[in-house]
Amino acid sequence: MSILLKLNGENRLYLGGYDTQFHEEDPFRTQSLKGLWRYWLRAYIAGAMYDAGLLECKEEGDLVCGIDPESLKKIVEKTGDLLGSQGSASKFRIVVNRAKANRKEDEFAAQRIRLLSMGKRGKISYGDKAYAEIIIEKSPHVKRIDENEIKVVIGSLLTALSLNGLGKGGRRGLGTFSVEVEGFKGDFLVNGKLDHSKLRELIRETMKSVRSYLNLDRGKPSEMPPIDCISEAKIDLSGIVPGVRVINLRETPVFIIVRAKPREDKSTDNMVIELQDFFYRPARLRRMKYRISSADESRDGITRERLAWFLGLPRMQKMTGYIYDGRRASAVHLAVHKEGALFTFFLSGDWPTEMVWIGRRRKNLKIEKNLKIDRLEVKKAYITSVSSLLEYLDRIGYESEVIYL
Repeated sequence: MSILLKLNGENRLYLGGYDTQFHEEDPFRTQSLKGLWRYWLRAYIAGAMYDAGLLECKEEGDLVCGIDPESLKKIVEKTGDLLGSQGSASKFRIVVNRAKANRKEDEFAAQRIRLLSMGKRGKISYGDKAYAEIIIEKSPHVKRIDENEIKVVIGSLLTALSLNGLGKGGRRGLGTFSVEVEGFKGDFLVNGKLDHSKLRELIRETMKSVRSYLNLDRGKPSEMPPIDCISEAKIDLSGIVPGVRVINLRETPVFIIVRAKPREDKSTDNMVIELQDFFYRPARLRRMKYRISSADESRDGITRERLAWFLGLPRMQKMTGYIYDGRRASAVHLAVHKEGALFTFFLSGDWPTEMVWIGRRRKNLKIEKNLKIDRLEVKKAYITSVSSLLEYLDRIGYESEVIYL
């Protein structure tokens, strides 16, 4: 087997080398792609197990939901069987046939880049007009590969390149590519090109192959998954956040994609700046035209209910914000493509049960609260975040569509 992917960069690629700067002689680092690929393959495998009722939300002291060690072991093993592990080589290998990009540098105004550049002198360099041709093929030591295995790995890779970017800011809209595919077929391809309006078809076809690969059937899970899952499951979250009409909360998907398209033409740079601002309270309030007020009185539901931890931890500035001794990536991913943007939401229970929120009142008086996070609070954060995003998109001039399986 040999499948060719032609990747055309759609916005800035912050893929730093040994000195964190972009290098034209090494414009495409396969280890970045492999890490992204592995994450989304795990999400598919975990999702198939969750849908089959084999991945349950277990009580655990430090986390809202723990995962059964045997289930985690199986996810790791099945991922390693395809993409390699410490004990076995990958069944597939990536060959970079051709790669190029122009090195540029400037002071990009996106919040994520400003955060990364804090304390650094000079401008941050990036790759512009990146292009790569990569070949996915069977590793030489492998005698035979099953058709389902091919569909699983290529489907998960195309999902990764749709819903995330590469490099710094890859979960915040940067480093995205359009993808042309040769040697592989699917209803999600139009004239050989990955069509993001057909994401549902891509994910459903891949999930079908994952279930076949794992020999699993659909079940009826009733509680949220313990980790990020690409899932077709829907659970009852009615009554948690009154007045929200995003979806039928009696059948709430645990995996949601929101497509966002500007009502007028905008560059990917402008989209990245505007859409990244949703994740940061001052910018979100400014674009929503909400006045700055105390958290208790804020019109912004994420702020008022102290739910911003759902957008990633740590979230601390000038000794205010959410204080937690550890890190947890955002449950919301953003990918900005030329034709529009894709937000991905995961509902899962791998959040800390306790953290401290520190706010600031007038006259520099600080207020401190101990936050207790439980299953109800995680579900509340999930629904509120989706609802707030849709309101935000409408306010800044974007059309939106909620996609679930």
